[in-house]
Amino acid sequence: MKANDSTPGRRLSEAISVLGINQTEFANSIGSSQQTISRWISGKLTITRIDALAVEAVHKISHQWLLNGKGQMFDLPESQKTDITSLSKMTEFIRKINRTKGLKPLIDDFILLPESDQDMIRNLAKHFKSKL
Repeated sequence: MKANDSTPGRRLSEAISVLGINQTEFANSIGSSQQTISRWISGKLTITRIDALAVEAVHKISHQWLLNGKGQMFDLPESQKTDITSLSKMTEFIRKINRTKGLKPLIDDFILLPESDQDMIRNLAKHFKSKL
């Protein structure tokens, strides 16, 4: 299959096949669900640039190839590896925030507090963490 003649979903399916894993294993590796992967492959859901960058960070599959069919499947310049790794860590951190009940509004409120109150909350959190 010519990458330029296919859809992002078909390229993703090809990449998963090349990696020798199934959709569930692939989904778990990037912090997603098998249902999402299936919807990407079928074209029912668009693969976002952030998702493509997560795939690149974990599996070294070029996000440009995945999204647009440009370049090679595993074509990643050395200079981008650090940026991709940082983005992957930030993406995982954001996913943790989104999965933790009530954390997003707590962060929103925390940001609005004066610095002295933020310091008190930080110290309180450190105190409770030390008891774990």
